[in-house]
Amino acid sequence: MISIKKLIPILIIISNNALGNISNDNSQISSLIFSNIKEKKIEIDEVSYLALSLEILLPKKIVQNELEKLYNKIGKFKKEKKVITCEVRSKGESLSFFSTIEKNKKKVVLNVSDGEELINRVSLANVLDSFKKILMRRFLNDYIKKIEDDISKTDKTQNRIIRNNPKKLEMNIGILYNIYQRNESKKIRLKASLESLYEELDKVKNQFNSIK
Repeated sequence: MISIKKLIPILIIISNNALGNISNDNSQISSLIFSNIKEKKIEIDEVSYLALSLEILLPKKIVQNELEKLYNKIGKFKKEKKVITCEVRSKGESLSFFSTIEKNKKKVVLNVSDGEELINRVSLANVLDSFKKILMRRFLNDYIKKIEDDISKTDKTQNRIIRNNPKKLEMNIGILYNIYQRNESKKIRLKASLESLYEELDKVKNQFNSIK
């Protein structure tokens, strides 16, 4: 299963090449992480059901944890073996459905069904759309933490070079001259790296805040 860390370089490429506004950036990231919602037949205990299915390019553990949090928030849920059942009650109305999570190569497949040939298709599609937004926020939040960690590490390296590099150096002292020049070059590269990281951090935070 592909991890968040392995997806970071892909997101960097997308962010750097993305054209248009923030919503377009999110749309490109979303199309990378999620497939379109589609109908398919699933089988549980040799019984066939029609379900809405969504493929997700995130670790299974994250998908399952976030799904259980959502179900706990909107209603009551219970987990039996590989099936998660949820019951939602609101204004005298109720909706009962169940989900299964499975692996398909590098992706996680989330199936949602009401067990009644998708009579509640619209409601279940809304649940999946809400869940996609939750996972997008989780993904971007993890990415923000990764960028902030890289900024911290780069900043510490730069500060160490600045402290150790002589402030005044005779330019004709052989090996010290070479050390000085090498460290100055590192400072320039690190400064450029920090500026890029801060720019990327601002962009991803804007993307995160744009999710409604």
